Amino acid sequence: MSKALLTVLALVSAVAVAMSMQTVARGSAEPGGGVIGQSSRPNVVVLMTDDETVQDMAVMPRTRALLGAHGVTFARSYVSYPVCCPSRATFFSGQYAHNHRVMGLYPPTGGYARFNRWNSLPVWLERAGYVTAHIGKYLNGYGTQIPADVPPGWTEWHGAVDGSTYRMWGYTLNENGRRRTYGSPFAQDPRLYQTDVYSGKAVDFIKRRASGRRPFFLSVAFLAPHHESASIRAVTGKLVRPAPRDARSLANLSLEPTRAFDEADMTDKPPFLRRTPLRLRAMDRIAEHFRQRQRSLLAVDDAVQAIVDALREQGELRNTYILFTSDNGYMQGEHDVPSGKMLPYDPSTQVPLLLRGPGIPSGQVSDELVGNVDLAPTIVQIAGARAGLPLDGRSLLPFARSPARRTRRPLLHETGGLRYVPVRDQDQDGAPAVRRLLSYRAVRTNRWLYVEYRDGARELYDLARDPNELHSHYPDPAYGPVRRTLHRVLERLADCRAAACRKPAPPAANSGPSDRRPAIG
Repeated sequence: MSKALLTVLALVSAVAVAMSMQTVARGSAEPGGGVIGQSSRPNVVVLMTDDETVQDMAVMPRTRALLGAHGVTFARSYVSYPVCCPSRATFFSGQYAHNHRVMGLYPPTGGYARFNRWNSLPVWLERAGYVTAHIGKYLNGYGTQIPADVPPGWTEWHGAVDGSTYRMWGYTLNENGRRRTYGSPFAQDPRLYQTDVYSGKAVDFIKRRASGRRPFFLSVAFLAPHHESASIRAVTGKLVRPAPRDARSLANLSLEPTRAFDEADMTDKPPFLRRTPLRLRAMDRIAEHFRQRQRSLLAVDDAVQAIVDALREQGELRNTYILFTSDNGYMQGEHDVPSGKMLPYDPSTQVPLLLRGPGIPSGQVSDELVGNVDLAPTIVQIAGARAGLPLDGRSLLPFARSPARRTRRPLLHETGGLRYVPVRDQDQDGAPAVRRLLSYRAVRTNRWLYVEYRDGARELYDLARDPNELHSHYPDPAYGPVRRTLHRVLERLADCRAAACRKPAPPAANSGPSDRRPAIG
């Protein structure tokens, strides 16, 4: 999504809020516009979707109005390892994957059992006096690799147990040590739709905990718009099922592809991507899946409204930081990839990020380059907690409070590891073979995306003049100085730890010969 479109969305959201009825949260005012409830320390709510792109925010007007128009939208927010489990491990640790060591979805190098849950964000927050709760999806393999436990640090736990996580009905939650299954996979009881159940549990938690003396941290992880399991899709023929009330919504919605869709010239891409161009049938399927994904997000938009309303009704809204994001993006025909993630391109790595809370201005857009490695440091600073690990990221609060602030801190993308090859269902574990994952390392600066694949392929994109990543400059000798500079930065980031990960990139990492050339597209 372009900066111009993001700005328009922010303005539309601001207008929508201005026209709505203004409500005043209960409680006494504090400096900076906060409201003091039972606890003067701020609460933190993190709302995370699964596989949501920045473009998907277009169908979530309530979220944009309630969070974006009352806070800051980070226009350049990326995840480091763009797939579920490593990305969520980064959220809960504040570390890049090469430090938290969750290098995939499945054993032996990935999954829930690989994560050091004894020294992670909820543990730090609980030690700082916070009541903590998690609702929904956690890390892949939870309940299958080892028995479904209640992970350390969680005061209240409602974790989705694999392999039922990827079902909108018939899913099982471990609820504080006891399992409960909600409905059956094909009996679509509207009362048991997964997103709505998660929303109801979040509202209940807020109502029960708002009157306490301790501040709270609430993590809600929605499945939408991620596809359901293969066994469900085989019967329904749908990628993901929306709430019954939304089944007929968005009938006229059409996919508005970027110039990267069905890319005409793929000769600058790695060999494994140089496939037959998308055919008409594939394009129709992509468009239909796009509509299904969008419909599933309507219930998430409702959930955001319900959670914000509950905070307001309990007098906690103005003393609560609310962060909305996704674990990774999703490719839908860009660069001839019909669906998926893992790749370093923007549709796969860029995610929505909205933050509102005390001291954060309303309706602003930040162009600072930020990442999911920054989420845990932000929450640690808000809570006044002490991290038990060296944090690779940094707090977002200075950039949220001063949206015009800029730095040259680069971001690392990395993938790798091993995985079991599933037999029937790509969301399940337990297959007999092991396969090495697609592996690359990449550095993203304010200007460039530079990628080094394990097989020797290389890419270099000027994001300022080629935001769709259509033309790699890597083979061009004129870009030799840029390549060498970015390679050195990447070498440093590849095994960085703590402060070394936050070191600014040299000025040469944000300039180059294309300064004198026209933009692409």
